[in-house]
Amino acid sequence: MQRYLSVLLLGLLSAYAALAQPNLVRVRIRVILVDQDLNQKPVPFFVVSLKSAAKAAELKTGLEGTAESQLPPGRYTVSSPKPAELGGKRFSWNIQVSLSGGEQSIDLTNDNAKVEETAAPASSAKAATATNDLTEHFKRLKNTVVTVRSESGHGTGFFVDAKGLILTNQHVVGNSQYLAVQFDRTHKVAAKLIAADPQKDVALLSVNMAALPNASPAPLYRAGAGRTPVQEGERVFTIGSPLSLDKIITTGIVSKVEPHTIMSDININPGNSGGPLFNAAGQVIGLTTFGTRGESGPGVSGTVRIEEALALLDQNRARATATPPPGALLPVEPLTPYPIEGLKEALRAEKYDARPYYLAAGDFNIALSTPPLDYREQEERRLQAEREHKKRNKKQESADDSSGGAEEPKEWEGEAGAHPAIFAIYVMPRAKEGLGSAFGRSFSLNSAAKLKFKTDFQAMKLFCGNKEVLPIHPGRIPVTISVQNRLVKMDDSTYKGVYLYSPDAVNPDCGQVKLEIFSSKGGEPTVKTFDDKTVQHVWADFDAFRRAQAAVAQSASAAKP
Repeated sequence: MQRYLSVLLLGLLSAYAALAQPNLVRVRIRVILVDQDLNQKPVPFFVVSLKSAAKAAELKTGLEGTAESQLPPGRYTVSSPKPAELGGKRFSWNIQVSLSGGEQSIDLTNDNAKVEETAAPASSAKAATATNDLTEHFKRLKNTVVTVRSESGHGTGFFVDAKGLILTNQHVVGNSQYLAVQFDRTHKVAAKLIAADPQKDVALLSVNMAALPNASPAPLYRAGAGRTPVQEGERVFTIGSPLSLDKIITTGIVSKVEPHTIMSDININPGNSGGPLFNAAGQVIGLTTFGTRGESGPGVSGTVRIEEALALLDQNRARATATPPPGALLPVEPLTPYPIEGLKEALRAEKYDARPYYLAAGDFNIALSTPPLDYREQEERRLQAEREHKKRNKKQESADDSSGGAEEPKEWEGEAGAHPAIFAIYVMPRAKEGLGSAFGRSFSLNSAAKLKFKTDFQAMKLFCGNKEVLPIHPGRIPVTISVQNRLVKMDDSTYKGVYLYSPDAVNPDCGQVKLEIFSSKGGEPTVKTFDDKTVQHVWADFDAFRRAQAAVAQSASAAKP
């Protein structure tokens, strides 16, 4: 009886404590500032204090400038023990908020901050000087930077000496059998992997400097005892090859210096990986490696400190210069982009037969790609999506009718590199149902077909007559397919081929055009000969480009004295 009363009393006390304890509020703090160029900059690793009469807490923001906690409801003072700095200004906060309900967000921004100038009134003159310094740095350092190309894509690298050694990220080169370095629009040479450290994500390449007479090594920062390469709040910049662009400068502010990495708000896009991060003096302090995206714009980027790469460089410098790779120039994309007028012509054509572009050979499906075909198919998919939308939303049909037909390409797209004049060949392994799956389905009508890829793509060769056509870029891309429904089950991975060629790679003068496809199984290649209709379609698709190229050549000739 006594034990029963004790348990009952304990239960009553627990219930009373639960009633006395107020419901907690899930609080989300976001610290984000807007710079003078109207770019939103999350503030990472920033400490925010919240105090009420009964509770005090400190939160620290993560990479995206946010932090979360659960606090009792009530009136709080939200303050910053230390200010945040951006663009020559200090931002601090001391505001009153009332927490209630289940969730509440608190934004600390320019609008609710106390702002102080960190520089004298002559800061505008200093800003102009800094801009001029960046301009001079870019002119001086752009020839230290290259685009590194591998089978899986491209990144950035930089020269570390005058003998052709280049540092980049290991994940840029991976296990690629093809490595090349492009210095500018007309100079691309083969590269050789000397050494790599996957743990530190650094790789050392070598090229033949004789083929790149304007290239120069970047000045490397060498740390002294107890010194760090840069301080929080300092301005840094990088020169890289983001997306499909080449050699552009991007600036940012250092937010955190770690033993192996440097965090900053520099905008890192695909193609920037492996590029140099420079300090204000124009010295390389790291390799740009990764970037995160914030909810409303660029987030925080990470840079491997140059000290992490210097050990690899020093250990392999001697053997790296023994035998440089060949210095012959490799094929590059044409300087003249595909003309916008040619894409418009493709849209105006009433009929566009795509069948000559889709082929099959052995265990592979083949798709040919030209700028007019790609643009036409892209617009047809968009229009089909609009038609399906109208069917599902008949009540809004009259309003949607104004959406019009196909959208013509914009004039600025050519300057942005949206339509390069290249001929592409895509090769994808075909999927097949296994014997066990087919046998099992013969006994069950409700069983789904289990598919697997027949093979993996390894490489391909294109021949114009008896002459092999060298690709501008040979790509080998991993692909994973995961499908599960009533009819088909497939969960498998493979590699597909994406090879880019010059516009004249396939032409009527070849006599015969054939493709040799090599699989991971080895043995003899699968051969596909293009018929005359396919060759004529591909050749005709580049008529507009040839006209544009002739016009450029004529203008250049007329401009000569």
